Amino acid sequence: MTFRCFVNSLSAPLIAFFLAFTSMFPAAHAADDLRKMTVVSFGLFGDQGVFQSEATGAAQIVAGRFGGDPVVVKFNTKTSSDATVEALDATLQELAETMNSESDLLFLILTSHGSRDGLAVKAGRNCHAYPIQSCQNARPYGFET
Repeated sequence: MTFRCFVNSLSAPLIAFFLAFTSMFPAAHAADDLRKMTVVSFGLFGDQGVFQSEATGAAQIVAGRFGGDPVVVKFNTKTSSDATVEALDATLQELAETMNSESDLLFLILTSHGSRDGLAVKAGRNCHAYPIQSCQNARPYGFET
């Protein structure tokens, strides 16, 4: 048996051993680096059911892909007003108190019609357009942008 043949016969077991051994290290550090992913999804336009299904479906996809817990989904219908700007503010305030601002992540989903005046929110019979401002508004909640 030549040296080259000897090395070739050992390469597969060595690679398998190396992969098995190194896979233990990320698992050991993963416990230290756990992050909580919070998903908040609001369907803001109540006249059309598509925004309810978009808010629900998008939250399910994001939570399934990134492991969101908790998942908060609110939406408006023709008769209910669960997803208002005030409800969004209250939800973000509540979540900010339970999240670790150093490590946890917030995934915010807003689905509605846009307009030249901003984001349209239709809750029951009330319809308002809110100007879209920079992400600097997230800082009062303790979130980094």
